[in-house]
Amino acid sequence: MTKERPVVASLPADRHQHIREQLRLHGRVLASELAATLAVSEDSIRRDLRELAASGVCQRVYGGAIALTSNDISFQQRRQQHAERKARLAATAVRQLRPGQFVFLDGGTSNLEIARALPDHLPLTVATNAIPIAAELFGKKQLNLLVIGGSVNHQSGDTLGTVATRMLQAMRPDICFLGTCSVDCELGIGTLQAEEAAFKRQLVEQCGQVILAVTNEKLDTASPFAVAPLSELGLLILEHDADPARAAHLAAGGAPLLIAD
Repeated sequence: MTKERPVVASLPADRHQHIREQLRLHGRVLASELAATLAVSEDSIRRDLRELAASGVCQRVYGGAIALTSNDISFQQRRQQHAERKARLAATAVRQLRPGQFVFLDGGTSNLEIARALPDHLPLTVATNAIPIAAELFGKKQLNLLVIGGSVNHQSGDTLGTVATRMLQAMRPDICFLGTCSVDCELGIGTLQAEEAAFKRQLVEQCGQVILAVTNEKLDTASPFAVAPLSELGLLILEHDADPARAAHLAAGGAPLLIAD
C-alpha cells in the first residue's frame, strides 16, 4: 500500500469512512499506516477497527484488519455478475482436465461457468452438490453425472448436511473445483456458513487435487468460517488482470498460481 499524506480525521465517523474506503480498494489495512495517514494514535485506530469488525465490515488480524465478504447477494444475482470474466477463468480451468478423470464441481457461480465450459468430447465422471450445476450438466451424455443429495440451501443452491457429507465420504475424486467466498494469504479459504465450511473441508480431504478459480473481488478478503489454508490448494487460478501485489501475497501462502488467459 502506498504512503499517503497525513489527513486530519478527528471524528470517528470520518476515520471509519476512510478505513472502509481503504478496505474496498486494498482488501486489508494496517493499523500503523492508518494511524500515520489519519494523524491519530494506533490505540484510536485499533478501537475503530474493533467497532468496524463488530458491525461486520472487517475481520481483525494481527497488525490491522481485512475486508469481510458480503452476504447480501443471492445466487441469481451473483450468476449475472462478471459472467464474461468468470467464463475466462473457466476456459483456463477446464484445460487442466484429462479424459476419464473423476471431477467434483463444488457450488458457486464460477464453477457454474466451469460446468458450461466442459468440452463435449471429454469423457468424465462429474459429481456435484450444486443444483444449478447439475441442471447445467443434465443431457451431456459424455459425462457420468453424480448428484449429491441432502438439504438444499436456497441461497446458494447447494446440498449440505449429513446426507451430503455421507455421500461425499464414499468418493475419491481426482480433482475438485472448490467454491469459496474469500481468499487470503494468512486466513486461507473461507465461506459464510458453518455447515458449508464443514462440507468444503471434507471436499479438500477427499480429493486428490483441489483447484480454485477466483475473481478479483474475493482476493484479500475474509469470511466468518475457515475452510483450508492456501497451502492445501493444488492450483489457484486468478484473472488476467489480478493485482500483481495481491497475487504475490497469495503466492506466499503456498498455492501454485496460474493466470487465466
